[in-house]
Amino acid sequence: MPNPLAQAFDPAVWPTFAFVSARVSGLMLAAPLWSMNAMPRSVRAAVTVVLALLLTPLAPRVAVPDEVLQLPLPMAMELVIGLAVGLTAAMIVQGAVLAGEVMSLQMGLSLGAALGGNADLEAEGVGQFQQLLALFIYVSVGGHLLLLRGVAASLHTLPPGAPVELASGGGAAAALFGTLFASALSIAAPVMVTLLLVNLGLGVLSRAVPQLNAMMVSMPLTIGIGLVAITVAVPLVGFAIHGWMSGLPGDVTRVLGAFHPGP
Repeated sequence: MPNPLAQAFDPAVWPTFAFVSARVSGLMLAAPLWSMNAMPRSVRAAVTVVLALLLTPLAPRVAVPDEVLQLPLPMAMELVIGLAVGLTAAMIVQGAVLAGEVMSLQMGLSLGAALGGNADLEAEGVGQFQQLLALFIYVSVGGHLLLLRGVAASLHTLPPGAPVELASGGGAAAALFGTLFASALSIAAPVMVTLLLVNLGLGVLSRAVPQLNAMMVSMPLTIGIGLVAITVAVPLVGFAIHGWMSGLPGDVTRVLGAFHPGP
């Protein structure tokens, strides 16, 4: 394979490098781990350039458009393709975060961030735990590498700069948001059902024993039982997230298939 560094100085390769960089940039903006705010922007920019240099020899040569106004739309499409690939895994991770927030709300732990002055955090309490669990499984199955392989494979199925079907591809990318709510519901369901039964039991108990102060008992009881339910459900949640992450190659293939070359 030709030396990527040597090709980078070839003016004939610069258009191809620009289009590949746009596709990789979309991945870096959406994919878990690559898009983490903890990684400095300069580091992410350097990683994007290095990955684009490595992937440029795999892509067909892109010709420079005859007019400058013909360049922004194809570049934007490359960014959208990279975003769609990254969203296949990002929706699963964010689904775990959403499930943690719902569980915190059901348990009453969501009041801690507001009362403690940490309301600006992206995820707190159970949401952070679920996010770390999803990221750990994502890295353990090599999800960050699977997405890179998907981008590399897309350079052949969807040549950079070639017209693609935006309607079907956009519909497939929008359908990924359904994965967000489906995964969140699957993860939070055991704890939500448990807390619902606890609240029903407290309601029946308060009616049977009027002297019982249900408001004073419900908060520590729901928090304690909720934490126990989360602990018991961790193996089931981890198994479910592992299954979703293992299906990333199929998800990436399905999304890229929706962006089939246009006329």
